[in-house]
Parts: sequence; C-alpha cells; structure tokens
Amino acid sequence: MYVTYFDEVKDDIPAGRAEYLVGGLVVPMESIGEIEEEVADLSEEIFNSRELKPETEFHGKYIYAAKGPFRGMSMAARTEIIAKLSAIVSRNDIKRVYACIDTAKLYNAAYAAEFAFAHFVERVQLAVGRSPCILIGDLDDEQVRQMVKEFSRYRRNGTPWRYGISLSTVVDSVHFCRSHHSRMIQLADMYLWLQTHRWGYRKSTMAVLVTEAIKEHNLFPARYKNWPP
Repeated sequence: MYVTYFDEVKDDIPAGRAEYLVGGLVVPMESIGEIEEEVADLSEEIFNSRELKPETEFHGKYIYAAKGPFRGMSMAARTEIIAKLSAIVSRNDIKRVYACIDTAKLYNAAYAAEFAFAHFVERVQLAVGRSPCILIGDLDDEQVRQMVKEFSRYRRNGTPWRYGISLSTVVDSVHFCRSHHSRMIQLADMYLWLQTHRWGYRKSTMAVLVTEAIKEHNLFPARYKNWPP
C-alpha cells in the first residue's frame, strides 16, 4: 500500500512563471516511519526539537529566503538544509509525481487548479498500478473543498477527458493535514520547490549554491505531465 503526500505551487505571472503545479511523493507504507525519523533527526539538529510545530517546519521558500524559523541563518547553512532534504526526497523507495499546467496557454486560467489536480491523480494511479493508495494533501491549500469534490467525481466517472482513466486503486477520499503537523507533507512541499528550482527560475548566489549541492540527487519523477504540450 502507498500513501501519496501532495502540495501545490500556484503560477506567478509577475515573476515570469506561468506553471501551476500539483505534485508530491508516493511512499510505501512501510517506509513512512523511517523517512519521518530522518526528517525529525534533521529538525533536532537544526532546531534542537523533534516537535511538530510551525517553529520547526521545513518549507522550501522559507529556507531559501531566510524567512520564518530560518531567519538569520547563513546561505551555507540553509543550502546544507536544502541538500539534506533533497537527499531524502531522492530516496529510491519514493516515487516522485507531478502535473504542471501552463496557465499562459489556457483559454481560461481559472481551470488551472482543476486540470493540474486531475492530471496529478492520473499520474499517481499510473505510478501505483494495482497497489492501493490514499492521498493526503496540505490543509492550508485554498483548493481543499474543490479537490474533495473533484476526486469523488473522478472515482465515479474517471478523469475528465476523452482519454481519461479509471481510478481503480487510488481509494477513499482526499485527506488533509496541516503541513506543520506532517513531516511528509513538508517533504512534498520541498519536492515541488526543488522541481521549480531545477527549471532555473531562481537567479542568485543562493540559487547557484543550491544547484551545486543537489546536482548528484536523482529528483526525476516516476510519472509527470506537462500540459498543454
């Protein structure tokens, strides 16, 4: 059995990024405890605490920009944190999955969230095959209620296109948890941050340091969709 932890990254047209992403980590149930311990060990190293709270939350953009609990940390220290989280995300037993919608190519950009989520769920189904899987997302996500409705519809009718697929083993409903209560959702956030970083949008000394620090990590997705092509 798998659990998929997922998050989203909205497009940012003023910053020159038109991609709307939904993505995350498909993790075998038996690996979750070990992975959580790895992140908790890092929390203890950085914050002297394993407690799940906002003050010990790993959030990609906060680490990069020295905000929140990472305020005042040097670039070298923050780069090392990103590299250690990237190494966890790149574990061989984790399947990385994302769907990316280019909102600049949509007739109506308001559909980006729905399309990204539908394509993401399809890719999760393809990644897990016949193994059962449940979805757990970030409760802070603005699309929570809509995702629950859409997922219920996809389970009944398949995904909403001519060549849509049946969700035969991605089961139950979509579940949600606040990111500071889940190390796995924090890793899902980190994965999407790393994915956008690999697309080269960030231009700074810190960006150069991060690129060098993660260059040996295999962050390639098991399944992905970039749409429209």
